[in-house]
Amino acid sequence: MSVDEIPSERETTEGTELPRDPWSALKLYTDSHGELPDTSKDEQEQWHPSFFFRGQDNLLVPMKSEEGAGEVHIRIRQEVQATFARWLKMQNVCVLMGAGASYYATELLGVNLLERIEELLVGRQSKRTLESILRYASERGRVEKNFEGFLSQLSALLRLWQKANSPLDKLPIDIPLEGIRGTRRQRGPDRRFRMLAELLQDIERTIAVLCNVHLPASSLSGEVTHTHNDVTPHEALMAKLVARDPHAGRARVFTTNYDTLIEQAMDRLGILYSDGFTGTVNRRFYPAAYDLDHYYPGDVSEGRVRRYDRVLHLYKLHGSINWRRRDSSTATDPFGIAFDASPIPTRKDILGSRNDNSPRSTLSDVFQNDQSLAILPTAAKYGETLTMPFAHLFRAFDQALQEPQTVLFVIGYSGWDSHINQIIYDAIANPGFTCVVIDPKPSDWARRICHADVCGRVYCLGGEWGTFEFFSRRVLPDLAILRTEMAVARTIRALSVRSTDTADDEPDLSEVSGDDPI
Repeated sequence: MSVDEIPSERETTEGTELPRDPWSALKLYTDSHGELPDTSKDEQEQWHPSFFFRGQDNLLVPMKSEEGAGEVHIRIRQEVQATFARWLKMQNVCVLMGAGASYYATELLGVNLLERIEELLVGRQSKRTLESILRYASERGRVEKNFEGFLSQLSALLRLWQKANSPLDKLPIDIPLEGIRGTRRQRGPDRRFRMLAELLQDIERTIAVLCNVHLPASSLSGEVTHTHNDVTPHEALMAKLVARDPHAGRARVFTTNYDTLIEQAMDRLGILYSDGFTGTVNRRFYPAAYDLDHYYPGDVSEGRVRRYDRVLHLYKLHGSINWRRRDSSTATDPFGIAFDASPIPTRKDILGSRNDNSPRSTLSDVFQNDQSLAILPTAAKYGETLTMPFAHLFRAFDQALQEPQTVLFVIGYSGWDSHINQIIYDAIANPGFTCVVIDPKPSDWARRICHADVCGRVYCLGGEWGTFEFFSRRVLPDLAILRTEMAVARTIRALSVRSTDTADDEPDLSEVSGDDPI
């Protein structure tokens, strides 16, 4: 493997030590070998090496030359940013975001989900139920690595126990669980069935709590910051998507995440977004909302309207922490999906409530017993995506990737959902489709799709370049609109502070008579 190492992060100019460009501290993979390289973190928590592949072709190989390292660094940076600038100018720009894109805020991935769930279940009956069930796993590590499979087994077991209305209603299901005693009684359901149902509901609640995170502070949130470019990755990405030519198609963001970090970023930026819901007090899902657009009157002399440019489309493929599935539908809610803005306790709230001096917050406060999350991460989610309103969301995803001049940025997605993978595979047949996988440590799925690509429609950006933070802030071309938003935020804060400091010095006009000059 050949790795070109750019000089250190800092250089000295006329005796003054100045910070170098963040690009300059990275090692680059310039070998012509057709396999994606293995990446790892260094002591500074940076991923090395950084690379840019098209299928099995390393795009950095032609850029390597006998020039000095500084010249190579500048040329590679320009070429990489120019490539992404061209993609942003395409007619149809789509983004698929997975759990990896939110990790910097949630610190939550599938491998540590079981540990977090057990932490929040302390003191509840469902914790004892979970411990009894985990005894049937030969290796706990297998449960942690394949939590979706574990949750799928629990759901299937619950359906087997709930067999009164099934043709095999006499099928014996007798799994002795320690601490869960009793058989089917003449009056009342099986105790084991009730305990397992309670465990699954508590797992849903813990997932909602763990995904209830706030977007970190930034220059746009009102907090005082110390760096010029202090914006979150979500804010940087949304700002650059919305700054595209308003005559081009609206950028579309698809996500499998339950969290609301995307919505929080758009709120800070003042972006209007269509998320499939209409209404204000009682919001309901209305698929036609995605077909609506925003215009405003132009100059009177023009006699025409102009398209409002700060608009994005958001598709939450598996639902959200503020979505609730209900058993029954109504005339105003035919899909049985309600938008619930009720506050949800955070992980910190629940852990803090165990102290005597903290307000009490429990999992029971998350949502009512007759409600649940939209789609749980189980094997059954593929079938659930065929029901409304999710069928419409996935149909929109499929149709978007089939349009001409389409680029799909895949960020923080590891390929765990076969139904999403298949839509991407089908899109490769579209001659105008380009797929760009952004991942610091490419998953097996990313390696497979890149290795299989012989038509030049799949790209992979990895290493430090593939982190969501570096990609959104530095790989995507810088925009004057983002710098303007930050400058406006600082100006308004400065004026507010100045107004507060001088308020006591202002004259009290209420005591000035009508004859006195003001």
